[in-house]
Parts: sequence; structure tokens; C-alpha cells
Amino acid sequence: MSPGDNRHDHSRRLREQTPKSEQLHERAAEVTPLGVESNVRSFDPYPFYVEETSGSTVTDIDGNEYLDFLLALGPIILGHNHPDVTSAVKAQAERADLTATPQRIAIEFMERIVEMTPSIEQVRLANSGTEATMHAIRTARSYTGNDLIAKPEGGYAGAHDYALMSVYADEEALGPKERPNTVSYGTGIPDVVEDTVVAIPFNDKENTEAVLREHADDLAAVIIEPVMFSAGCLKPQDGYHEFLRELTEELDIVLIWDEVMTGFRLGPASAQGRFGVTPDMTTFAKAAGGGYQVGGFGGKREIMAEIEPPEDEDAESWHSSAFHGGTYNGHPVSCAAGLATLDVLQNEDVYEHIDRMGERLFEGLQEVADDVGLPVNVQYVGSMGQVYMTDHEIRHYRDTWHANSEQYADWWREAAAGGALFGNPMQSERFFTTYTHSEEEIDRALSIAEDAFNEVNHEYE
Repeated sequence: MSPGDNRHDHSRRLREQTPKSEQLHERAAEVTPLGVESNVRSFDPYPFYVEETSGSTVTDIDGNEYLDFLLALGPIILGHNHPDVTSAVKAQAERADLTATPQRIAIEFMERIVEMTPSIEQVRLANSGTEATMHAIRTARSYTGNDLIAKPEGGYAGAHDYALMSVYADEEALGPKERPNTVSYGTGIPDVVEDTVVAIPFNDKENTEAVLREHADDLAAVIIEPVMFSAGCLKPQDGYHEFLRELTEELDIVLIWDEVMTGFRLGPASAQGRFGVTPDMTTFAKAAGGGYQVGGFGGKREIMAEIEPPEDEDAESWHSSAFHGGTYNGHPVSCAAGLATLDVLQNEDVYEHIDRMGERLFEGLQEVADDVGLPVNVQYVGSMGQVYMTDHEIRHYRDTWHANSEQYADWWREAAAGGALFGNPMQSERFFTTYTHSEEEIDRALSIAEDAFNEVNHEYE
């Protein structure tokens, strides 16, 4: 799709409202590429820079307040600066900082992770979702003795080389949808890494089975999101996960659920509790830390035992186990934040509230878009979802290609100027509700969204 001749400048209001952010962006660009700490924080005309956060809102350095549905890409499940989390962080910071020796708070946090997650018998901590998936894959490879992994095309599973395969690419590069090619995302990744990953088509049982059976003897693991929020919001269809669980068990392939996005977000037992499917391994991050740097991976005891060197370890046996380490693993402040977050998630009506707010928001977005007459398909699960700028059915990754990404970015900018952050301007992202969102705030966000839909209507052919 391409913009029509009468397209407006949808960045105008945002630029007018954020002169200090523009100045800081110029300053930041001198010391860091794109003027941001992560590529996904960069967008046109420039990113705005946040000064304060509170509950459901963020305020930028120009004093503009926004209803926040970006929520740090998912970690903020209780609202910004939740008092229980803040108190736990302050208390731990005053008690003990990093020591590189074990601390009780990390053990208590890991015990809670094991208690809440059906698939996890033992767990290790890391500092991000990328670290979590990287170490999970390494452990699965050690356990099986195989090198190959499978992941769905269009699926993001972290920023390490093995995961940055078939994330985004055009149809020519990806090849046939039944048997997608493996394509690296970005430069700097050795070509040989492509040979260690095969792509599968999400929600296509027949062709997923064909790919996995073809490579079964060499496959260590399938790593997959239970809901493909890395492509917006692709929901599992027609028993896809139940089928995949049975097939990987038959073929002796480790099934890793990448719950970095969904973990402790879709319920106290994460997506695996919501869907009733138990993988062999699970990765988590984001919501588990309540806004602080936490990641981790875990699974069956016999798989996690791959991390343990043999009892008769000597100088020649260093190569006989899967290495996992990290100076900041189990950081006491992050663990304190995570444990306080899980306490609230277990003891209060968080999931009932955020799911109810999610239904009100995402159903409402579909309604106001329909009222405007704009072709839109809103998909969501619980408190997470996305607006696709198309009325095409969304079942498979390539269905998302029908969505108009330019129109989405313009809608996002108009909504941001109106005071609501519906994620970020990327059509492939997603946004969330949090524990502090109220019905009044959702209704105000819907009014902002409707105005923004009107602003971008009839501009695209």
C-alpha cells in the first residue's frame, strides 16, 4: 500500500509538543547510534525522552503526559513505580548490593518461579530475554547432542545470532510459505549460523510436521512463543500447540516455550497455564521483574542438569557440560523487585483486572475503527494485543503483510500527540494494559484512538 496524494504530516503535532526532546535527541545522537539505547526506541520524527513515570502514565521532558500502553514493552504489569516493588528495591539496595556470591533473595525468587510455572523443575536466572533464550538453546543442544533448532518464521526470540533468523524479510528471501527459508535479520551474523536453524510456518500443522520430521535426527529444540506477539498478535489456531507438543515428544525434540513476553502476563502459570500445554523448557523475563532487569530459563530437572559439570570434574572435563554464568545473574535488587511483583500477582486480582481492561481496550479499538470506517483487525489475548491496519484475516505470519505499516505509524503518531501510547510505531509490535489502568482511562484512550483513526482515514489506497 502507498499513501495517497492528500496525505497529511502526522508528525506535526508531536514535533510541536516536544521541542526539548528534539534538542536532546540531537545531543544523544552524538554519543549513541540513533540517539537511543536500543534500535526499537528510534522512530520518526525522533523519540521523545521520558522524565517521570507514575501508575498508568509517563511524562516526557517537555511536560507532556501520556496514557501508557507501551509499558516498557511488557515489564510494567503492576503500573509504574508500584509501591510494593519500590519498597522492596529500596530495602534490598540498603541491605546488600551485588556480591557475586549467592544471596537468599535470589533463591526465594527462584523458588517462587518454580512454584508458579508448571514446566519448571529447576531454573537459572539471567538478565534479559535474549540471555534466557540463548542459554536455553545451548542447554537443549547439550542435552540432545544435536545442533539444529527450529523456530517459526516471523518469530523473535532474542537478539543473539541463533535467534535472529527469519524474523523479518520479504517474500523473495523467505521463499515458499510451506517451507520457509532461513534468513538472518541484519548484518554481522555469520552465514554459517543460518545452517543451524530451520524455519517452520506457525499455525500450519501439516507443513510444520513435514519440516520437523525431515530434520528430526538433527534437531535439538523447537523454540516458539505460545502466542506470536513478536508479529503483533498471532493466536494459536486449531490445536497447534497440542499438536506440536505431541510431535516433539514423539521425535525426542526439546520443546522450548519462549515466555519472555507472555510469562506471568497471561496468568499466574503464564501462557502454559492458560493453554494447558506443558513444554520441556521455558524462558521468561519482562513481567517477572516488574520493571527491573530479570530473565531466566528452566525446565525438566534432567535437562537443567546439563549445566552441572560431572562430579569427577578435572582439568580435562571442562567441555562436558553446558556453561551458564554471568556476573549480574540473580542481582539482589532485581530479584527483590521480581519477588515483590510475584507476591502481588499471586495475592491480588491483577489478572482479572488487566484482562478486563484488555477486553475493554481492544474490543473498543475495533468498535471505534469500525465506526470510522477504517479497515482494521484487532487481535488480543488477555491484556496483550495489536491493531492491524487491514481487514484481512490474521492466522499466519504472512497474513500480517496485508497490514499497512505506514498508516499504522501515522495513527500511532496522531494518538501519541493526543496523549496515548499504543505501543510503539511498529506494526509488528504490540501493547498492553496494566493493573493501574482504570475504565475512565481506557475510555479516554479510545476517544484519542478514534480521533487518530479519523486523521489517517481515506489517505491510503
